[in-house]
Amino acid sequence: MKRLNPRLFTILGTIILSFSLLAAPVLAVDSYPLAKTDSEVAGALDYLAGEQNDDGSISDFATSAWVVMAVAAADEDPHDWKKTGKPSLVDYLSSNAASATTTNDYSRMLLAIAAADEDPQDFGGRDFVSLVRSAYDGTQIGDAALLNDDFWGVMGLIAAGENPDSEIITHTVDFILNNQSADDSGWSWGVGEASDVDDTAAAIMALVAAGESPTSSVITNALDYISSTQMESGGFESWGSTNSATDSWGIGGIVAGDEDPSSANWTAALGDPVDDLLTFQNTDGSFNWTAATPSNKALMTAYAIPALLGSPYPVVTLGLLPAEITIGIRIEGQHSTIWDGTVSVSDSTIIDDASIEHYLDQPTALGALDEASQDGDFPYVVKDSAYGLYIFSVDGEDAEGTSGWMYRIDYTSPMVGAGDFILDETTPPPTPHSDVLFYYGSYGQSPLKIVVDNTEPEVGEEFTATVTQYSDDTGGWTPCAEATVHADQYYTTGGDGTVAITIDRDMTLDLFADKDGFIRSNRETVTVGTGVITQSQEVGLTADIIPAVSFNVSPTGIDFGELGPGDTSGPHTITITNQGALALELSCTVADNAQGLYVNGIKLDEEAWGLYNDIVERNSSIATEATLTVFGDYTLSGEQNGTIIFWAVGTP
Repeated sequence: MKRLNPRLFTILGTIILSFSLLAAPVLAVDSYPLAKTDSEVAGALDYLAGEQNDDGSISDFATSAWVVMAVAAADEDPHDWKKTGKPSLVDYLSSNAASATTTNDYSRMLLAIAAADEDPQDFGGRDFVSLVRSAYDGTQIGDAALLNDDFWGVMGLIAAGENPDSEIITHTVDFILNNQSADDSGWSWGVGEASDVDDTAAAIMALVAAGESPTSSVITNALDYISSTQMESGGFESWGSTNSATDSWGIGGIVAGDEDPSSANWTAALGDPVDDLLTFQNTDGSFNWTAATPSNKALMTAYAIPALLGSPYPVVTLGLLPAEITIGIRIEGQHSTIWDGTVSVSDSTIIDDASIEHYLDQPTALGALDEASQDGDFPYVVKDSAYGLYIFSVDGEDAEGTSGWMYRIDYTSPMVGAGDFILDETTPPPTPHSDVLFYYGSYGQSPLKIVVDNTEPEVGEEFTATVTQYSDDTGGWTPCAEATVHADQYYTTGGDGTVAITIDRDMTLDLFADKDGFIRSNRETVTVGTGVITQSQEVGLTADIIPAVSFNVSPTGIDFGELGPGDTSGPHTITITNQGALALELSCTVADNAQGLYVNGIKLDEEAWGLYNDIVERNSSIATEATLTVFGDYTLSGEQNGTIIFWAVGTP
């Protein structure tokens, strides 16, 4: 189909009437795509090389990643882009890999890593494949309100070698397709937003990279939308005019759609998209964003180079990554279950007992054991034998005599070693594997399976456990009599493989079955009543509560003996003991009916009693020395009495 902007017909009619309209210069290239030796591309590359810093970067971190892609599109090695004796462009990205913090950052890094032919699962110490995969929510990648993170997420994963048939790609592609505008067949940056050329081109590149046919209606309709935005200059309208970035993205989408952006189908009155893009190139080889706004010229130039070379994103796609399989794995030791859980496995590096590494490039049963060993923190040992890698020991249980470690896949016994069994590839039919069972035993032992008819019985309510055994001959299950079921106590199955169980208290337990000569069964969790084990037992409680403020003063009386006017007694010790819960701040008062004998004559620690102040901590005692001075003009005689009163205030 020939795509012509509707405005072109009016312009052609005007040209017939007046040749003066052709006075404006038209930039055109001899053929498309351009070669890297063409002056336009060579000048752009020279400009970028001149912008490189001593640390290897060109402009900022994101721009440096786009430059790597531009360099690779020009069939140059970005490792060679460096100043003498300085880090390369790739070195800069690797040493600054932590700067990537968003889903779109991770996807851009995957595109750049692939362009640099580096390992996307270990670049700068980060696994960017897992970072993008972790943003997948089961339907799409990243923010469910955004679309651009899905476009670039798909492109990034495909560049890194993700299988287009994987769940994350197929589901995200469905999400992209479901959000193609019903009005104009374009896409936007966000769900429900107005279409634009930049994001429509990105969507086209993502879909084609994931396997969508360029001739499908999805792609051709999207190209029609891009065509509808074409202006007289040949570029694409964005905010009322054309710009180099939108032209570059649009050209990438057209090329991904298997069309030539310089063809008559994409030629407007004054040129095609490539011609318009070149109007933004400066004499130094760089590209402005618009004629009036240079913006980040290094970034605009990095965008333009793949477009001129006819290289849509991803510019480089690595070989397929190993498939990642999530599978259940159970490891039954001689006397107990060593581990039971779920692992994700792709490729594996297995180290044997001679410290020799064995790389398994597919998800294998042995790889699943290796992942479980890391998750469960238990050791295992393999030996390299004439028949392949042999599992000698798991969690300290070594093979001995005719007993050792064997495995089953979905209860069947494979005919190859665990290191050679590739998960998720069964024939016929091709159905995914779900469980790996490793067990210590002898050849020919059959596995047991336990099923409970009610996993949430009430206290005192009867439920039934059924135990079956697998037959390698028939590939089916039959009742297992005389099996021991481990619950709150031991139960034994009857001839039909069942046993009735009643538990008279709240508890949660894992039921399993075993029998001599068979492989221990799986476990079934049963919650009885509330599931919480309860029991009552009375404990008598007593406590001796002491008052907050309590103290003792000793002695209770002091006899100063015979004294005359002008005499001072010897010291008498007064001990104050704190018997309460709080520390005590002490003071005192003195009283008498002896014409002030004691009020005026008592001293504590050689100071007037009115100055007395002390602290006594809990469970502590303090002592103070009391003396009495009889003043020289004292006139009374005979026995005279008085009182010292100590006051205490409790302090926390």
